[in-house]
Order: sequence, then C-alpha cells, then structure tokens
Amino acid sequence: MNQDEARSALDGVDDIQREFALACAKYPFWRHAAFGLVMGLLVLAQGFDLLPKMALVVVAMAGCAWLVTDDRRRYGMFVNGYRKGRTLPWTLALVAVMLAAGGVEVYAYFAGWSLAPKLGIAAAAFAVALMGSVLWTRIYRRELLAGGAAK
Repeated sequence: MNQDEARSALDGVDDIQREFALACAKYPFWRHAAFGLVMGLLVLAQGFDLLPKMALVVVAMAGCAWLVTDDRRRYGMFVNGYRKGRTLPWTLALVAVMLAAGGVEVYAYFAGWSLAPKLGIAAAAFAVALMGSVLWTRIYRRELLAGGAAK
C-alpha cells in the first residue's frame, strides 16, 4: 500500500465517522428518556426488599437489552459508553452520580423511609441520566465530527 492509498483509506474512515456522528444527532428524545428510565429503575431498586428489587432490576435489564437491540437495528451498531475519548470522563461522572443515588436509596431502605422520598431519589437519577445521555451524545458527535475519535 502506498501513501496515496493509505491517505484514501484514512479519509474513508473520517467520512464514516462523520456520517455516524450525524446519525447520532438524530437520536430521538425518547431514546435518552428510555436510558434515564433504565438508570432510574436501577437506582430505585436499591430502596426495596429482595423481590421488588429483583423485579425492578429485571425490568431495567430488559430495557437495556431493548435499547441495545433498537440501536443496532436503527443505526447498525451500539456505542458503548465506556469508550476511550472525550466521553469517558462524562461516563465515569455519570456512573459516580448513579452509585451515589443508589447509596442514598440503600440508606432510605435501612432508615425506613416511605415510598415518596425513594421515588424522588429515582426521579432525580432519571433527570440526571436523561441530561447525561443528551450531553454524552453531543460530546461524542463533536468528537466524531472533529475526526478525533479515539482509536
């Protein structure tokens, strides 16, 4: 392979990244909300006894599997949030916030809090995950459009 062929191949990769970035911009709002719901359910589950907790986790995992399947059907691939690049710090921050929210749910469980504050904690987790999903997608799109995707 000579230099011209190599440059042409790299240009092709950049074109594909730009096309995918534009497809990411088309994520419908419900897709971000569905991610938020999955995260909210996982957080909420921590505030209950074993059987309700298991039911909420099963529903959340089914939602996660559905999101992966839907992304692969619509866009031809699923982009894992735990990837190198500019999105990784955002992903890790989101994980830390969700773990903290889950910890508050565990505290609520052992402190005997009623359902209302537990739902409030889960609603806050939903809102943070929703916002996090929207912002993560924007960061990822900018990274791809700039041609700076981590290899």
